[in-house]
Amino acid sequence: MSLRTFLPVAALACTLHASAQQPDLNALDTYIADAVVKFDQPGLAVGIVKDGQLVWSKGYGKLDLAKPEPVTPNSIFFVASISKAFTACAVGLLVDDGKLAWNDPVIKHMPWFSTPNPYVTQHMMVKDLLCHRSGWITFDGDLLWYGTNYDQREILQRHAHEPFTHAFRDEFGYSNLMYIAAAQLIEAVSGKTWDAFITERILQPLGMTRTTVETADLVRFTDVALPHVRKGQDPAAPQRSMPYQSLQGADGATGINSCVTDLAKWDAMWADEGKVNGKPFLSPATYSTLTSSHLPMGGRREGAALGWFLEENNGHTVITHSGGMPGFILNHAVVPDKDLAVIALGNGESYSVFAITNKILDLYLGDGKADPVADMLPRLKKRDEREAKRRADRLAARVPKTKPSLPLGSYAGTYTDKIYGTATITEVNGTLQITFQPAKDLLTGTLGHWHYDTFQWQHADPFLEPGYITFTFDADHKVTGFKVDLHSPDFHFYKLDFKR
Repeated sequence: MSLRTFLPVAALACTLHASAQQPDLNALDTYIADAVVKFDQPGLAVGIVKDGQLVWSKGYGKLDLAKPEPVTPNSIFFVASISKAFTACAVGLLVDDGKLAWNDPVIKHMPWFSTPNPYVTQHMMVKDLLCHRSGWITFDGDLLWYGTNYDQREILQRHAHEPFTHAFRDEFGYSNLMYIAAAQLIEAVSGKTWDAFITERILQPLGMTRTTVETADLVRFTDVALPHVRKGQDPAAPQRSMPYQSLQGADGATGINSCVTDLAKWDAMWADEGKVNGKPFLSPATYSTLTSSHLPMGGRREGAALGWFLEENNGHTVITHSGGMPGFILNHAVVPDKDLAVIALGNGESYSVFAITNKILDLYLGDGKADPVADMLPRLKKRDEREAKRRADRLAARVPKTKPSLPLGSYAGTYTDKIYGTATITEVNGTLQITFQPAKDLLTGTLGHWHYDTFQWQHADPFLEPGYITFTFDADHKVTGFKVDLHSPDFHFYKLDFKR
């Protein structure tokens, strides 16, 4: 999964009575161990921060299912979109330094920044980058950083041609690209890269010694959790570990690798309203701006803050953000008025982290009787049934005994999508192969005939499902281009329109 924000499958009901009893952590341990089995979770690390201290933490499962080493509270995970709060915090530190203001136009600091709408380009403010109200829909442009060789500026300049769907500042559209823009903003204002600024101004002062901003740095560490996926999202395939993806183009939206023991220090600062050891890490004004709603949202979430989302739980405001990348789903939640935080890091594609987070919150904020695992599993089963039907319907729709309308060599050539870039199709020994040139390592593979002029794409990415390439023709039946049908909740393959 990608740099995803997860809206858990169920909006878990919370009781209305606060518990006066100390949570039974032994019972919690048993509950989590059982959840790991029920969710088929490869590995999980959980921590509870109370009154500035990591009061309970434990690891479950394995770092890599193929090896014996267990997960511990020190195990490092790629925390994906949990990184967004670090980016927002970094911008807040620059505000506190007096180097920019929340209402500054982005182009004041990055004159090259643009959008498809001149008015939005002129009026996009610094805080607009951080609360998902730009006008683009959720995950717009994410294929530009996924496995590509584009640098951040080219990603943003290409994305600037992607049309808006929503009115500016009117509707929610989760945007990784605007956090990439925020990383560039940090560099433009501070003179330091996002990596360097995060390290020097956040990680080092907080003593987060097992946290990095580069996956390449993980070679220095032991006790590192590997991501686990089922090949091609096939539910029948075994879970297997895969290498980390660097995805440097997505810095700002992602990039942090951390562990429960380090994130406890980070979350303790937020739980204490921006203070560390009683001293301000963030000014009160900046902390308030970062943790206030800037865009109302429906359903379980009250609103989008800056790098966080706001929820209500038994009368308490919870600031929270999840993360997801191929092979990782993670979550954390902070309750400032209870000086409480919950951390749940998983190295698989299960939603166990949400169930565990909600269970712990109920222990501290509710009556402790909630059973989010029991509530969530039936909903996930129904989702799996829907997904199975979708796959079966695709197979049933295949028309047998058809042939391509042209010789295979006629489909070979170079194709261009005006935003994404080029793709090449070649014929080798009677088989077509396609390569998305910006992402050669992931998005390349063979095209096997499916039916008519549609081919099934068996790409190299272990995470994504196989795709389908359907060619288009002019009136003389010459190939003019192709469209991509690749089911993914994270990446907009359907928007690609490659022309010859």
